[in-house]
Amino acid sequence: MYLFVTEREAPRFNYYPEKRLENKISRPKISVVVTARNEEQTIGTCLDSLASQTYGNMEIIVVDDSSTDRTAEIVARSLVSNPKLRLVKAGAKPDGWVGKSWPCWRGYEEALNSDYLLFVDADSTFDRTVIELSVLYSEENSIDAFSLSPRVKLHTIWANAVLPLISGAINLLYPMRQVNDRKNERAYVFGTYVLVRKNVYERVGGHMKVRDQLVEDAALARLIKSAGYNLRIERGPDLLTTQWESDLRAIFHGLERIASSSIKTYGLLAILNAVLLFFLIIYPVIFILSVTLFHAFSTTFLVGTVACVLNVLVFLSLSANELYGISGKRGPGILLYVLGGIIFIVAIVTTSIKVAKGKNLYWKGQGYKQAVERPLKT
Repeated sequence: MYLFVTEREAPRFNYYPEKRLENKISRPKISVVVTARNEEQTIGTCLDSLASQTYGNMEIIVVDDSSTDRTAEIVARSLVSNPKLRLVKAGAKPDGWVGKSWPCWRGYEEALNSDYLLFVDADSTFDRTVIELSVLYSEENSIDAFSLSPRVKLHTIWANAVLPLISGAINLLYPMRQVNDRKNERAYVFGTYVLVRKNVYERVGGHMKVRDQLVEDAALARLIKSAGYNLRIERGPDLLTTQWESDLRAIFHGLERIASSSIKTYGLLAILNAVLLFFLIIYPVIFILSVTLFHAFSTTFLVGTVACVLNVLVFLSLSANELYGISGKRGPGILLYVLGGIIFIVAIVTTSIKVAKGKNLYWKGQGYKQAVERPLKT
Protein backbone atom coordinates (compact mmCIF):
# COMPACT_ATOMS: atom_id res chain seq x y z
CA MET A 1 0.00 0.00 0.00
CA TYR A 2 2.82 2.41 0.91
CA LEU A 3 4.46 1.80 -2.48
CA PHE A 4 1.22 2.55 -4.33
CA VAL A 5 0.79 5.76 -2.35
CA THR A 6 4.35 7.00 -2.96
CA GLU A 7 4.05 6.38 -6.68
CA ARG A 8 0.67 8.08 -6.89
CA GLU A 9 2.21 11.13 -5.20
CA ALA A 10 5.21 11.19 -7.57
CA PRO A 11 4.99 14.36 -9.70
CA ARG A 12 4.73 13.95 -13.46
CA PHE A 13 6.51 16.67 -15.39
CA ASN A 14 3.93 18.71 -17.26
CA TYR A 15 5.45 22.20 -17.36
CA TYR A 16 4.33 24.12 -20.42
CA PRO A 17 4.87 27.86 -19.90
CA GLU A 18 2.73 30.43 -21.64
CA LYS A 19 4.38 32.70 -24.20
CA ARG A 20 4.39 35.61 -21.78
CA LEU A 21 6.41 33.53 -19.32
CA GLU A 22 8.84 32.35 -21.96
CA ASN A 23 9.62 35.93 -22.93
CA LYS A 24 10.47 36.83 -19.34
CA ILE A 25 12.79 33.89 -18.64
CA SER A 26 16.44 34.09 -19.66
CA ARG A 27 18.02 31.60 -22.05
CA PRO A 28 21.18 30.41 -20.27
CA LYS A 29 23.76 28.38 -22.13
CA ILE A 30 23.53 24.60 -21.71
CA SER A 31 26.37 22.13 -22.18
CA VAL A 32 24.93 18.67 -22.82
CA VAL A 33 27.48 16.04 -21.80
CA VAL A 34 26.88 12.67 -23.47
CA THR A 35 29.01 9.91 -21.96
CA ALA A 36 29.49 7.00 -24.35
CA ARG A 37 31.28 3.68 -24.12
CA ASN A 38 30.61 1.13 -26.88
CA GLU A 39 27.28 2.66 -27.90
CA GLU A 40 27.42 2.20 -31.67
CA GLN A 41 23.87 0.83 -31.72
CA THR A 42 22.30 3.85 -30.02
CA ILE A 43 24.58 6.92 -30.23
CA GLY A 44 23.29 8.00 -33.65
CA THR A 45 19.65 8.10 -32.55
CA CYS A 46 20.62 9.87 -29.34
CA LEU A 47 22.50 12.62 -31.20
CA ASP A 48 19.68 13.05 -33.71
CA SER A 49 17.22 13.65 -30.87
CA LEU A 50 19.57 16.18 -29.25
CA ALA A 51 20.22 17.97 -32.55
CA SER A 52 16.46 18.47 -33.01
CA GLN A 53 15.95 20.24 -29.65
CA THR A 54 13.89 23.43 -29.65
CA TYR A 55 16.34 25.04 -27.24
CA GLY A 56 18.90 27.04 -29.18
CA ASN A 57 21.58 28.16 -26.72
CA MET A 58 23.28 24.80 -26.20
CA GLU A 59 26.27 22.70 -27.17
CA ILE A 60 26.63 18.92 -27.24
CA ILE A 61 29.83 17.36 -25.91
CA VAL A 62 30.20 13.63 -26.55
CA VAL A 63 32.83 12.07 -24.31
CA ASP A 64 34.09 8.80 -25.76
CA ASP A 65 35.07 6.61 -22.82
CA SER A 66 37.64 4.42 -24.59
CA SER A 67 35.11 2.70 -26.84
CA THR A 68 36.32 -0.33 -28.76
CA ASP A 69 33.51 -0.27 -31.34
CA ARG A 70 32.40 2.32 -33.93
CA THR A 71 31.03 4.85 -31.42
CA ALA A 72 33.68 7.52 -32.11
CA GLU A 73 33.39 7.00 -35.88
CA ILE A 74 29.62 7.54 -35.81
CA VAL A 75 29.99 10.69 -33.73
CA ALA A 76 32.70 11.99 -36.06
CA ARG A 77 30.34 11.66 -39.03
CA SER A 78 27.71 13.67 -37.16
CA LEU A 79 30.17 16.54 -36.64
CA VAL A 80 29.80 17.53 -40.29
CA SER A 81 26.10 18.32 -40.05
CA ASN A 82 25.93 19.54 -36.45
CA PRO A 83 28.08 22.59 -35.59
CA LYS A 84 26.95 22.40 -31.95
CA LEU A 85 28.54 18.98 -31.53
CA ARG A 86 32.03 18.22 -30.21
CA LEU A 87 33.80 14.89 -29.69
CA VAL A 88 36.15 14.52 -26.73
CA LYS A 89 38.33 11.54 -25.87
CA ALA A 90 38.12 10.74 -22.17
CA GLY A 91 41.50 9.03 -22.11
CA ALA A 92 42.64 6.61 -19.45
CA LYS A 93 41.00 6.95 -16.05
CA PRO A 94 43.35 8.32 -13.38
CA ASP A 95 43.89 6.22 -10.27
CA GLY A 96 40.95 6.37 -7.91
CA TRP A 97 38.33 7.09 -10.59
CA VAL A 98 35.65 4.46 -11.25
CA GLY A 99 32.68 4.06 -13.58
CA LYS A 100 31.13 7.04 -15.33
CA SER A 101 32.53 9.83 -13.15
CA TRP A 102 35.67 10.36 -15.26
CA PRO A 103 33.95 10.93 -18.63
CA CYS A 104 31.40 13.18 -16.87
CA TRP A 105 34.25 15.22 -15.40
CA ARG A 106 36.00 15.44 -18.77
CA GLY A 107 32.77 16.75 -20.25
CA TYR A 108 32.62 19.40 -17.54
CA GLU A 109 36.21 20.44 -18.29
CA GLU A 110 35.25 21.03 -21.92
CA ALA A 111 32.09 22.99 -21.06
CA LEU A 112 33.24 26.60 -21.33
CA ASN A 113 31.06 29.62 -20.54
CA SER A 114 28.05 27.46 -19.68
CA ASP A 115 25.37 28.18 -17.13
CA TYR A 116 24.03 24.62 -16.89
CA LEU A 117 25.44 21.14 -17.35
CA LEU A 118 23.13 18.38 -18.58
CA PHE A 119 24.49 14.85 -18.17
CA VAL A 120 22.74 12.25 -20.36
CA ASP A 121 23.35 8.67 -21.43
CA ALA A 122 24.17 7.72 -25.02
CA ASP A 123 21.54 4.95 -25.10
CA SER A 124 18.70 7.44 -24.61
CA THR A 125 16.47 9.51 -26.90
CA PHE A 126 14.81 12.81 -26.06
CA ASP A 127 11.65 14.65 -27.01
CA ARG A 128 12.55 17.81 -28.90
CA THR A 129 11.13 20.07 -26.16
CA VAL A 130 12.59 18.42 -23.05
CA ILE A 131 15.70 20.61 -22.64
CA GLU A 132 13.82 23.85 -23.22
CA LEU A 133 11.09 22.91 -20.76
CA SER A 134 13.58 21.69 -18.15
CA VAL A 135 15.66 24.86 -18.29
CA LEU A 136 12.68 27.21 -18.16
CA TYR A 137 11.21 25.21 -15.29
CA SER A 138 14.49 25.32 -13.36
CA GLU A 139 14.91 29.04 -13.99
CA GLU A 140 11.38 29.95 -12.96
CA ASN A 141 11.42 27.80 -9.81
CA SER A 142 15.05 28.38 -8.70
CA ILE A 143 15.92 24.69 -9.02
CA ASP A 144 19.63 23.90 -8.75
CA ALA A 145 19.56 20.28 -9.92
CA PHE A 146 16.74 18.63 -11.87
CA SER A 147 16.29 15.06 -13.05
CA LEU A 148 13.61 13.17 -14.99
CA SER A 149 12.81 9.45 -14.88
CA PRO A 150 12.69 7.95 -18.38
CA ARG A 151 10.54 5.41 -20.14
CA VAL A 152 12.64 2.22 -20.20
CA LYS A 153 12.69 -0.23 -23.11
CA LEU A 154 12.87 -3.86 -21.96
CA HIS A 155 13.84 -6.45 -24.56
CA THR A 156 14.36 -9.77 -22.72
CA ILE A 157 12.77 -11.89 -20.00
CA TRP A 158 15.71 -11.05 -17.74
CA ALA A 159 15.04 -7.33 -18.00
CA ASN A 160 11.30 -7.83 -17.47
CA ALA A 161 12.00 -9.96 -14.41
CA VAL A 162 14.49 -7.70 -12.65
CA LEU A 163 13.65 -4.09 -13.45
CA PRO A 164 10.20 -3.95 -11.77
CA LEU A 165 11.87 -5.01 -8.50
CA ILE A 166 14.60 -2.39 -8.91
CA SER A 167 12.02 0.27 -9.66
CA GLY A 168 9.97 -0.73 -6.62
CA ALA A 169 13.05 -0.64 -4.38
CA ILE A 170 13.99 2.84 -5.62
CA ASN A 171 10.46 4.12 -5.08
CA LEU A 172 10.45 2.71 -1.56
CA LEU A 173 13.85 4.06 -0.59
CA TYR A 174 13.63 7.37 -2.44
CA PRO A 175 10.00 8.53 -2.76
CA MET A 176 9.94 11.57 -5.02
CA ARG A 177 7.91 13.52 -2.47
CA GLN A 178 10.68 13.10 0.10
CA VAL A 179 13.52 13.72 -2.36
CA ASN A 180 11.83 16.98 -3.39
CA ASP A 181 11.39 18.06 0.23
CA ARG A 182 14.33 20.33 1.07
CA LYS A 183 13.98 19.41 4.75
CA ASN A 184 14.35 15.70 4.04
CA GLU A 185 17.85 14.26 3.61
CA ARG A 186 16.90 11.66 0.98
CA ALA A 187 18.43 12.43 -2.40
CA TYR A 188 18.39 10.67 -5.75
CA VAL A 189 18.60 11.42 -9.47
CA PHE A 190 18.14 9.39 -12.63
CA GLY A 191 21.49 9.15 -14.39
CA THR A 192 19.83 9.26 -17.80
CA TYR A 193 19.02 12.95 -17.36
CA VAL A 194 20.69 15.21 -14.77
CA LEU A 195 20.49 18.98 -15.24
CA VAL A 196 22.56 21.00 -12.76
CA ARG A 197 23.63 24.62 -12.52
CA LYS A 198 27.32 24.76 -13.34
CA ASN A 199 28.22 26.99 -10.41
CA VAL A 200 26.49 24.59 -8.03
CA TYR A 201 28.32 21.65 -9.60
CA GLU A 202 31.63 23.43 -9.07
CA ARG A 203 30.87 24.47 -5.50
CA VAL A 204 30.15 20.91 -4.35
CA GLY A 205 33.11 19.44 -6.22
CA GLY A 206 31.16 17.69 -8.98
CA HIS A 207 32.19 14.21 -10.11
CA MET A 208 35.67 14.79 -8.73
CA LYS A 209 34.14 14.56 -5.27
CA VAL A 210 32.37 11.23 -5.96
CA ARG A 211 35.04 9.74 -8.22
CA ASP A 212 35.34 6.51 -6.19
CA GLN A 213 31.59 5.77 -6.20
CA LEU A 214 30.19 3.40 -8.82
CA VAL A 215 26.67 4.83 -8.43
CA GLU A 216 27.97 8.32 -9.04
CA ASP A 217 24.63 9.91 -9.91
CA ALA A 218 23.04 9.10 -6.53
CA ALA A 219 26.23 10.17 -4.73
CA LEU A 220 26.22 13.48 -6.61
CA ALA A 221 22.57 14.02 -5.67
CA ARG A 222 23.36 13.53 -1.98
CA LEU A 223 26.28 15.91 -2.29
CA ILE A 224 24.14 18.63 -3.86
CA LYS A 225 21.24 18.29 -1.45
CA SER A 226 23.40 18.03 1.67
CA ALA A 227 24.97 21.37 0.68
CA GLY A 228 21.53 22.99 0.90
CA TYR A 229 20.75 23.31 -2.80
CA ASN A 230 17.33 22.77 -4.34
CA LEU A 231 17.14 19.27 -5.84
CA ARG A 232 14.04 18.08 -7.69
CA ILE A 233 13.10 14.90 -9.56
CA GLU A 234 9.95 14.18 -11.54
CA ARG A 235 8.55 11.54 -13.86
CA GLY A 236 9.18 12.16 -17.54
CA PRO A 237 8.23 9.03 -19.53
CA ASP A 238 6.72 11.11 -22.34
CA LEU A 239 9.88 13.16 -22.76
CA LEU A 240 12.76 10.69 -22.73
CA THR A 241 13.38 7.01 -23.35
CA THR A 242 16.32 4.82 -22.47
CA GLN A 243 17.47 1.29 -23.21
CA TRP A 244 18.21 -1.27 -20.53
CA GLU A 245 20.65 -4.15 -20.65
CA SER A 246 19.39 -7.29 -22.38
CA ASP A 247 21.67 -10.23 -21.55
CA LEU A 248 21.71 -11.76 -18.07
CA ARG A 249 25.39 -11.15 -17.43
CA ALA A 250 25.13 -7.40 -18.09
CA ILE A 251 21.91 -7.15 -16.06
CA PHE A 252 23.49 -8.95 -13.13
CA HIS A 253 26.54 -6.69 -13.20
CA GLY A 254 24.23 -3.67 -13.32
CA LEU A 255 22.30 -4.97 -10.34
CA GLU A 256 25.53 -5.49 -8.38
CA ARG A 257 26.54 -1.91 -9.20
CA ILE A 258 23.23 -0.56 -7.90
CA ALA A 259 23.40 -2.70 -4.76
CA SER A 260 26.97 -1.57 -4.05
CA SER A 261 25.80 1.92 -3.09
CA SER A 262 23.84 0.64 -0.10
CA ILE A 263 26.02 -2.28 1.02
CA LYS A 264 28.67 -1.02 3.43
CA THR A 265 30.33 -4.27 4.54
CA TYR A 266 29.75 -7.97 4.27
CA GLY A 267 27.91 -9.22 7.33
CA LEU A 268 24.64 -9.87 9.07
CA LEU A 269 22.67 -6.99 7.51
CA ALA A 270 23.24 -8.14 3.94
CA ILE A 271 22.31 -11.72 4.85
CA LEU A 272 19.16 -10.53 6.63
CA ASN A 273 18.14 -8.51 3.56
CA ALA A 274 18.58 -11.56 1.36
CA VAL A 275 16.63 -13.77 3.79
CA LEU A 276 13.82 -11.23 4.01
CA LEU A 277 13.49 -11.09 0.23
CA PHE A 278 13.47 -14.88 0.09
CA PHE A 279 10.53 -15.14 2.49
CA LEU A 280 8.66 -12.26 0.86
CA ILE A 281 9.05 -13.28 -2.77
CA ILE A 282 10.12 -16.90 -3.18
CA TYR A 283 8.93 -18.87 -0.15
CA PRO A 284 5.18 -18.23 -0.73
CA VAL A 285 5.42 -19.70 -4.23
CA ILE A 286 7.34 -22.72 -2.95
CA PHE A 287 4.75 -23.25 -0.21
CA ILE A 288 1.83 -23.11 -2.66
CA LEU A 289 3.51 -25.53 -5.07
CA SER A 290 4.37 -27.93 -2.24
CA VAL A 291 0.82 -28.00 -0.89
CA THR A 292 -0.56 -28.52 -4.40
CA LEU A 293 1.88 -31.26 -5.40
CA PHE A 294 1.60 -33.22 -2.15
CA HIS A 295 -2.13 -32.57 -1.60
CA ALA A 296 -1.49 -31.28 1.92
CA PHE A 297 -4.88 -29.63 2.32
CA SER A 298 -5.25 -29.75 6.09
CA THR A 299 -6.69 -26.83 8.04
CA THR A 300 -3.21 -25.69 9.08
CA PHE A 301 -1.85 -25.77 5.56
CA LEU A 302 -5.02 -24.13 4.24
CA VAL A 303 -4.41 -21.03 6.36
CA GLY A 304 -0.81 -20.87 5.18
CA THR A 305 -1.88 -21.36 1.58
CA VAL A 306 -4.40 -18.53 1.74
CA ALA A 307 -1.75 -16.22 3.21
CA CYS A 308 0.74 -17.20 0.52
CA VAL A 309 -1.81 -16.76 -2.26
CA LEU A 310 -2.57 -13.26 -0.99
CA ASN A 311 1.16 -12.55 -0.90
CA VAL A 312 1.54 -13.69 -4.52
CA LEU A 313 -1.43 -11.58 -5.63
CA VAL A 314 0.07 -8.52 -3.93
CA PHE A 315 3.41 -9.01 -5.64
CA LEU A 316 1.75 -9.62 -9.00
CA SER A 317 -0.13 -6.36 -8.55
CA LEU A 318 3.05 -4.52 -7.53
CA SER A 319 4.95 -5.99 -10.47
CA ALA A 320 2.20 -4.99 -12.88
CA ASN A 321 2.21 -1.46 -11.49
CA GLU A 322 6.00 -1.11 -11.69
CA LEU A 323 6.26 -2.70 -15.13
CA TYR A 324 3.68 -0.32 -16.54
CA GLY A 325 5.19 2.66 -14.75
CA ILE A 326 8.70 2.16 -16.12
CA SER A 327 8.04 0.65 -19.55
CA GLY A 328 4.40 1.39 -20.38
CA LYS A 329 3.90 -2.35 -20.90
CA ARG A 330 1.24 -4.68 -19.59
CA GLY A 331 1.21 -8.44 -19.98
CA PRO A 332 2.65 -11.74 -18.77
CA GLY A 333 5.97 -10.16 -17.80
CA ILE A 334 4.62 -9.72 -14.27
CA LEU A 335 4.77 -13.50 -13.80
CA LEU A 336 8.57 -13.26 -13.86
CA TYR A 337 8.84 -11.48 -10.52
CA VAL A 338 9.97 -14.65 -8.73
CA LEU A 339 12.83 -15.06 -11.21
CA GLY A 340 13.71 -11.41 -10.62
CA GLY A 341 13.66 -12.03 -6.87
CA ILE A 342 16.13 -14.89 -7.16
CA ILE A 343 18.52 -12.78 -9.24
CA PHE A 344 18.13 -9.88 -6.81
CA ILE A 345 18.95 -12.04 -3.78
CA VAL A 346 22.03 -13.54 -5.41
CA ALA A 347 23.22 -10.06 -6.39
CA ILE A 348 22.90 -8.76 -2.81
CA VAL A 349 24.99 -11.62 -1.46
CA THR A 350 27.67 -11.50 -4.17
CA THR A 351 27.96 -7.72 -3.99
CA SER A 352 28.41 -7.70 -0.22
CA ILE A 353 31.16 -10.30 -0.52
CA LYS A 354 32.93 -8.45 -3.35
CA VAL A 355 32.81 -5.10 -1.56
CA ALA A 356 34.16 -6.63 1.65
CA LYS A 357 36.96 -8.52 -0.08
CA GLY A 358 37.90 -5.72 -2.47
CA LYS A 359 36.94 -7.67 -5.59
CA ASN A 360 35.90 -6.05 -8.84
CA LEU A 361 32.39 -4.92 -9.70
CA TYR A 362 31.76 -4.35 -13.40
CA TRP A 363 30.42 -1.41 -15.41
CA LYS A 364 30.43 -1.40 -19.22
CA GLY A 365 32.78 -4.36 -19.25
CA GLN A 366 35.36 -2.72 -16.97
CA GLY A 367 36.14 -3.92 -13.46
CA TYR A 368 36.37 -1.55 -10.49
CA LYS A 369 36.75 -1.90 -6.75
CA GLN A 370 33.91 -0.09 -5.00
CA ALA A 371 35.03 2.08 -2.12
CA VAL A 372 33.02 1.79 1.06
CA GLU A 373 30.76 4.82 0.99
CA ARG A 374 31.94 7.66 3.16
CA PRO A 375 30.18 10.79 4.38
CA LEU A 376 30.06 13.38 1.61
CA LYS A 377 31.26 16.82 2.65
CA THR A 378 31.41 19.96 0.60
